Amino acid sequence: MKWLKRLPMLVVMVVALCLTSVPAYAHEVPDASRRGTISVTMAYDGARVPGGSVTLYRVGDVVSDDGNYIFTLTSECAASGVSLDDLESPEAAQALADWAVSHGLSGVTVPVGDDGVATFTDVALGLYVMVQHDPATGYYAIDPFLIGMPLTEDGSYVYDIDASPKLELEKKPTPPPTEEDTPETGEPELPIAAVAVCGVAIVGAALVVRKLRR
Repeated sequence: MKWLKRLPMLVVMVVALCLTSVPAYAHEVPDASRRGTISVTMAYDGARVPGGSVTLYRVGDVVSDDGNYIFTLTSECAASGVSLDDLESPEAAQALADWAVSHGLSGVTVPVGDDGVATFTDVALGLYVMVQHDPATGYYAIDPFLIGMPLTEDGSYVYDIDASPKLELEKKPTPPPTEEDTPETGEPELPIAAVAVCGVAIVGAALVVRKLRR
């Protein structure tokens, strides 16, 4: 019955062998040497809007946090105190846009083409804020927004990014007047003409009376 005494030791050995046979899957990491593209499409009511330009400011770095990769503020933006817990926060984007402008951060400006698209190429890894200082004629500037390079989709990193910010007109076009709103121009002319004729007649009658008295 010596094998019974050795049973616990055999179980430990089997478990150890099983653990060592489990394949190790490498966690995907961002490719720091890779450059990406960010394309911004300007459209209003389904139609492309050309003109103006957009500027991209780098405000964050990519760092490893216990195997996960997150964005942290760059040394130039660290003193801003902006939280990156919610990268979709319009307040965070606006605060970083204001910081970038007020502290003279260098940005990259790209014009919006005739197709309504502005494309940034050779974009390094990091967190960026998109700002529009020069909107298209007749439109307000887009609200600043944050965009990371790379993005994650379905557990994979994406290095070619498309964005479509919301555009707003400076002044919405006035709709054409309806038949009810259109003033009738034909009828008022008759009373005016009648008054003019009466005025001429009265003046003429006065002249005749004056001559008769003489």
